[in-house]
Amino acid sequence: MKPWRWIGLTALALVPYLGALHAPLLYDDRTLLDNRWLAREAGPVSVFRHHFFYGSRREASDLYRPLTALSLAWNLRATPSKEGIRAVNLALHALATLALAWMLAEIATRTGSPPRGVPWIGAAIFAVHPLGSEAVLWAVGRADVAAAALGAVAFVLYLRERLLPAAAAFLAALCFKESAAAWLAIGAAWTLLVPPRPPVRAALARAAVFGGAFAAYLLLRGSAVGWAAEPRPFVDNPLASADAATRVANAILLLARYAGKMIWPRTLSVEYGFDQIPVVPLVPWGALAALAIAAAAVGSVVALLRRGRRREAFLVAFVPCAFAVTGNVIAPIGTIFAERLAYLPLMGFCALAGLALASIPAPAWRGAALAAILVAGGSRTIARGRDYRDLAALSEATAAASPRAVKALYNAARTRMRLGRTPDAIPLLERAVAIWPEYARARELLEQARRGSDGGSIETEAP
Repeated sequence: MKPWRWIGLTALALVPYLGALHAPLLYDDRTLLDNRWLAREAGPVSVFRHHFFYGSRREASDLYRPLTALSLAWNLRATPSKEGIRAVNLALHALATLALAWMLAEIATRTGSPPRGVPWIGAAIFAVHPLGSEAVLWAVGRADVAAAALGAVAFVLYLRERLLPAAAAFLAALCFKESAAAWLAIGAAWTLLVPPRPPVRAALARAAVFGGAFAAYLLLRGSAVGWAAEPRPFVDNPLASADAATRVANAILLLARYAGKMIWPRTLSVEYGFDQIPVVPLVPWGALAALAIAAAAVGSVVALLRRGRRREAFLVAFVPCAFAVTGNVIAPIGTIFAERLAYLPLMGFCALAGLALASIPAPAWRGAALAAILVAGGSRTIARGRDYRDLAALSEATAAASPRAVKALYNAARTRMRLGRTPDAIPLLERAVAIWPEYARARELLEQARRGSDGGSIETEAP
């Protein structure tokens, strides 16, 4: 691509978020960054010895993201302000956008000439897509952004058969966030769907290199946080208490929900826990719906392969493969659903959208459609950034978007009480208790509100 196209992608990635640069750091951002060890002592060696929240008020965690911690530590020392933290996140998002364009250009050269402009169009849609905003706006969200960017770089290097640099980039992506392991599934999809397939010896060599990088990450992680997983709180992920078959069926249904958000991101929220997304029982229709969705996805890939459209088949497979770690299929994770987890899968979706737009034959209609999507997506992202302007705005927006999530209701009520609006907090707490009578935090706060207390210092729950 010409230099002005790269500059244009960078501008598209940055502009929708500039209005949120001055927004305060909240929830997990505050928990992690109010941390003397991270701000003053964490270094390139010590971060590999501890869990992600080491030094904060969270004494234990099974999250292991040493390079994310290191980047935040250096960020705090170089630019110790909310603007400095967010500026780095925005820069990483711009890099992820450029990495996607590079990846799509590389895919195009290996799968025949696609319609003109696909790499730029797909990356441009990704740059402004509102579903990526949670990963970009949270300081801790840089784990998702950097892992996706480095994974895309690793994939391009893999396609160019530069295996050692590719494995190094893959290991770095894993050290930003463990969800980068999904690139193993994405790479396998490419090998299966896009010819020519490598000889057996070459395939084994590639598997050994990337398997070795993954094994190195697992050894580092095991030495720092052990092998046992923390219990997953029911309020965050009701699937944690479901049997395996029910969890997998619901995970497939959730993939359809993610796809819906990618197509139409009208409602956005940082909280989808109990009971915003109820667990669907296998009987009478949960299993049937999951099978139908899985069959539709597999059928789409097969149909595209039969028509010789291997590039499209790979990109369709890219989206579910990108959820391989975070989709609650292999094991329950810390949340049932989160927009930040869609950052990597969104790359595949936006690539497909770019292909569809670039296929419009009339240049005028093609340009108008792209302009409409970029304006609509950028405007929604700008509006979403305004929700982060303070704790009250974010908690109210979350409660409105997730009216059955008891944590969202609790957090909004707690914030209202802190602001002296205790009578306004009571309806939210009553709704939370009605949804889940066993939710002790909401019951206790409701009693305080009815006594006229302001609730003391805010202890909002992290999303």
